[in-house]
Amino acid sequence: MKNGKYTITDIAQMLEVSRSTVSRAMNGAPGVGEEVRKKVLDLVEKVGYKPNTIAQSLSKGRINIIAMIFGDIRNPFYSDLSFYTQKILNDSGYMVMAFNSEYDEKKELEFIRLADQFHFSGLILLTAQSESIYKELIKVQMPVVLVNRILPSYRGDSVLIDNFKAGYIATMHLIELGHQNIGFITGQDNSSASKQRFEGYCQALNNYNLQYDENNILNGDLKMEKGYQLAKEFVKNIKNGPSGLVIANDMTALGFMECCREQGIKIPEMLSVISFDDIQFSSLYDIRLTTISQHVDKMSEQAARLMLKQLKDPDAEPERIILEPTLMVRNTTSVYKSNRFDNINGNTGGLVK
Repeated sequence: MKNGKYTITDIAQMLEVSRSTVSRAMNGAPGVGEEVRKKVLDLVEKVGYKPNTIAQSLSKGRINIIAMIFGDIRNPFYSDLSFYTQKILNDSGYMVMAFNSEYDEKKELEFIRLADQFHFSGLILLTAQSESIYKELIKVQMPVVLVNRILPSYRGDSVLIDNFKAGYIATMHLIELGHQNIGFITGQDNSSASKQRFEGYCQALNNYNLQYDENNILNGDLKMEKGYQLAKEFVKNIKNGPSGLVIANDMTALGFMECCREQGIKIPEMLSVISFDDIQFSSLYDIRLTTISQHVDKMSEQAARLMLKQLKDPDAEPERIILEPTLMVRNTTSVYKSNRFDNINGNTGGLVK
């Protein structure tokens, strides 16, 4: 015994058997008699021996850790993805290590290289946006799963919602409520999810012969702070702006709505807002945000399944799993009213404190 901890060698010496016998007995492998197996297991339990799983994994070429790279771990959507995915992978003997990139591609490239250099078993990437990322992914010697992102040249496993349909459904919801002037707040410029949602938005408008004003297309970054900043400018001309707004994600929408509340803009009476993700906060009584659910539990389940599939069979055919988005109607959208500002005195600037 060394420093109060037993090694597999100690167990073997105490029972006068080989290390391989101890290992086979603990792993339920054949070649060990029941009497010997019982003695090994009883002693292991008695002394509290715990095997060095990292060392065992390294002996096979990889450590049993899956890297997950997020854009912003503060976003509950990513936290939920990590929670559900980790539960499934843990049950299969894998740990999960989270890396927060802050949507910085240089950091993402560095994390991918580190995961490969340190012999992680796999990588789940939620932020893939560019060909630079693609070029790095094809170099790594571990399984990769893309979540809610696609790269044009990438032919590996991925799981995402139908983002075009999500954008279409969100916009159609506002159109069906009578809104004709509808704006859009984007995510990152290079995000495939953001691009496809915007395309769905454009298609819905086009189907009803509605046009969007370039001035009503605002560039976001999926963060709450940016939503707040965009709203500060938006509310200054709200009477002449859109009556409905499709926002890139719930976090941006929450920041946007907080600024509106501070400036006396009532939602949905003066402005209808719909977004994407359906994070847990969105359903809280004081928020009740109308949003598009990405079914984070199903997305996580598929991401974990695809990873385990590759770990078991590296030559398995790649899959692209596309989940159906679901409209969650709550309290931030309502029927369009042409007189929605009638109770406001003064000009546009009077809305702003």
